Amino acid sequence: MQQTIVCKQFSFDAAHQLIGHKGKCANVHGHTYKLEVFAKGPVINRPGDSDDGFVIDFGDLKAIVKEFVVDPMDHSFLAQGDEPIIAELSTTGAKIYHLGVRSTCENMVKHIFEKLWTELPDLIDKIRLWETPTSYAETGVDDWRP
Repeated sequence: MQQTIVCKQFSFDAAHQLIGHKGKCANVHGHTYKLEVFAKGPVINRPGDSDDGFVIDFGDLKAIVKEFVVDPMDHSFLAQGDEPIIAELSTTGAKIYHLGVRSTCENMVKHIFEKLWTELPDLIDKIRLWETPTSYAETGVDDWRP
């Protein structure tokens, strides 16, 4: 069956710190992340149906990505979970997103893929996360199996 790929882009801002890193990222800093979500599937062929002609309605994809990824991560501190700064941030009411792993772009893209795969199994094909305008990490169904 012929498959079609669609892509929706998102952006969110977040801060993090890579404690022990040899470079500048050892300091608390932030990024405007650009997220590209690729969905792959057959084009729906149900004449007269609202979803006729779509792989997935971009509005439906947007709603899921916003609920499970963008809204929770946007304007948050991305925490592994054991950073000393977490206790201090918690006292200020700061928004903290617990990744459970070091907040590298590579770990984040895997985390996002797993979240979206849970919500859209067999439809999410690839996730690309841009940390800067020139640097990204990506993973996809060919690289990862739940």
